[in-house]
Amino acid sequence: MTLSPFSRSMAHITNTAMSSLPRLLQLCSQALPVGAYAYSQGLESAIHQKTVVDAQSAGEWISGIFNHGISQLDLPALFLAYDACGRFDLKLLKGLNEYLAASRESRELLLEDVEMGRSLYRLLSTLGVDVIDIPQPSYVVQFAIAGSRWGIPAGDLATGLSFSWFENQIAVATKSIPLGQSDAQIVLSKLIELISERVLKAQQIAEAVGPPDQWHFGQSMPALAIMSSQHEVLEARMYRS
Repeated sequence: MTLSPFSRSMAHITNTAMSSLPRLLQLCSQALPVGAYAYSQGLESAIHQKTVVDAQSAGEWISGIFNHGISQLDLPALFLAYDACGRFDLKLLKGLNEYLAASRESRELLLEDVEMGRSLYRLLSTLGVDVIDIPQPSYVVQFAIAGSRWGIPAGDLATGLSFSWFENQIAVATKSIPLGQSDAQIVLSKLIELISERVLKAQQIAEAVGPPDQWHFGQSMPALAIMSSQHEVLEARMYRS
């Protein structure tokens, strides 16, 4: 049977998407040995201080951090790093790495980003990926490098990073509040509805930021910074941040 031009076009799109999907799933897997399970991104501190006590407050906390933090800083940086990889712009990648480090508002949050970045760098090296050696590598930048090397479309990569972050936050909430598995999945289902719009917005931010000396994307989150700093001296804790 001869395929119509439309069918051939759709088959090409499907084959292209499917060829990178396994790599995207690998990057987003909870089994990826980068140590994401060891961090709560401030959620444990919010639970300890009774700011988060149930499914509703967990959803509000996680969506707030995503909407005002991750999608305003990490996702635009991911798009910028992905583009820089495609142009072999090492200077821009290093500048992004420094910008992200300067934007982490507590020692814990910086340590998390760097330690996960180092772990992903080592893993990619082991897998034979052409990595870029950056001092104190940001996880976001390394994630972008992996996606670029494996031919994962930037939008899909940002979607995957968002889902992976949500899934890790839900895992923390499930163990620490605790939440039942069904309640956790209800919260996750509501959260992932935010991804498409925020990924699109992040791409628009990345396209509008201009050269590095004009970067002003991302915003301060004082309450999270305070909670994260308090968490650093919390004696009884399960997570490193």
